[in-house]
Amino acid sequence: MKKLIITTITFALLTQITHASDVFYSISRLTTLDYIVSWIFAISLELSILIFTLIGKRNTAIFFACVSWTINLLYYWFSFGFTQKFVAMNVISLIIPLTIYFYSELIQLNKRKNILK
Repeated sequence: MKKLIITTITFALLTQITHASDVFYSISRLTTLDYIVSWIFAISLELSILIFTLIGKRNTAIFFACVSWTINLLYYWFSFGFTQKFVAMNVISLIIPLTIYFYSELIQLNKRKNILK
């Protein structure tokens, strides 16, 4: 079960990191340095939900989940504009950071109560 949870968080993080990197890069000057910095920004931002949850900073983790959701909105807005597809992607945009947050909460709970085998 622990491996499944870690795998799920990893996939959600990879998806979200890609979105954040793309948004950051698309509003930059589009240089090679901007590309590298966009990935550094994305990785540090998206790991924040996991890290703050694991150390018990729930409000901070929720803040970063909201930031991630906003990034997803921008990602889909830049890609599709305001369409029916955008509205559907809006739902997906919320699900990705919430997945990271809730599974991080589960890991934190397991650290305290050892509920996962």
